[in-house]
Amino acid sequence: RDLHSFPTRRSSDLIAADHPPYEPTRDVAVVYRLQLSAGQQDEQSVRMAYTAASGRVRIEAPDNPGYMLIDRAEGRLIMVVDQMHTFMEMPFDARMGAGLLLNDKMAFSRHGMEKVAGLLCTAWDVTSGATHARMCIAADGVILRADGSDPRRGEGRLEAVSVSYAPQPANLFAPPAGYHKIEMPRGMPGRAPG
Repeated sequence: RDLHSFPTRRSSDLIAADHPPYEPTRDVAVVYRLQLSAGQQDEQSVRMAYTAASGRVRIEAPDNPGYMLIDRAEGRLIMVVDQMHTFMEMPFDARMGAGLLLNDKMAFSRHGMEKVAGLLCTAWDVTSGATHARMCIAADGVILRADGSDPRRGEGRLEAVSVSYAPQPANLFAPPAGYHKIEMPRGMPGRAPG
């Protein structure tokens, strides 16, 4: 074969490939320990579940009255409030999930390998606007640790304490049957005027 018959990679392909997967490549449930800026809040536990079938994410914290469902493909976020048996849909803004969700608008710079929760991960410096973080991300796209700062929200640290690779039931990623949809209050970002 001559040299011209081999596929070549453009420099833009090489640059674009130098980032972790933007979302996990398989079903997973992760329990994180979250520490926000000193004086804001005590350490808390956050659970994140992901299903590869639909690409949906479920995020819950024990102190919250419900949980969030994120459907990036549809561009929506669903807030479920168990106490009231209600849910509310709103447009999903990628900045809302900055600590747990990656996207192609972020800049990545690769560093060494580390181990978190017994799993190997690559350390990345991640920048999105004025938000900066050092993240450790497994080869399959699971974020295992993130230390970051944001001018609006301050500093925070998120670290996986357990990771379970297992099929996630589809019903975790939709509001339960019988819950009622409520409209977003006026003045909330994403609500249509009127």
